[in-house]
Amino acid sequence: MPVSEVHHVAVTVSDVDRAADFYEQGLGYRKTLRTDVGGPGIEGPLGLPEGTTGKVQYLQGPSQIGQLELIEWNGTKVRTATGGHLELGTFLLSFQVPEAEMDELHDRLAGLGADCLGRPQRVLLENYGYLTAFAARDLDGNLLEFVALPTKEQIQAYRRGEARGDE
Repeated sequence: MPVSEVHHVAVTVSDVDRAADFYEQGLGYRKTLRTDVGGPGIEGPLGLPEGTTGKVQYLQGPSQIGQLELIEWNGTKVRTATGGHLELGTFLLSFQVPEAEMDELHDRLAGLGADCLGRPQRVLLENYGYLTAFAARDLDGNLLEFVALPTKEQIQAYRRGEARGDE
């Protein structure tokens, strides 16, 4: 039996309110459930140390699938993932964006303090076609990718050799 889509992704943040404001203002996500967590009900099932507590804020995009769960755990915050693409674990969060909104999104995120790693640019993926993408680091350094994908028809045209070059 196959598993359905990803329901949500949990991201540890240094300040849940600051992070939630960034994703709300930057991506247009809507804040939903806000709660505090802790105790045996989460410690055992998630393998957390006894006494772990946290503040949680869920955010939704246009659908209820693919939500973000931002968690500010108690204790001193540490960033240990420094190996970039060679560090085991989550590499990035990728968000699909309409191509016409890429430049405006880039500028909005930069204005909110994100470290944008370049302007949106067209990229050719072999056997797929052209897409437009850029990457940025959120306020805690998490790598985010924003991508405008080709339509199914554009992919098929590319594979038939009808859309080459800068199309």
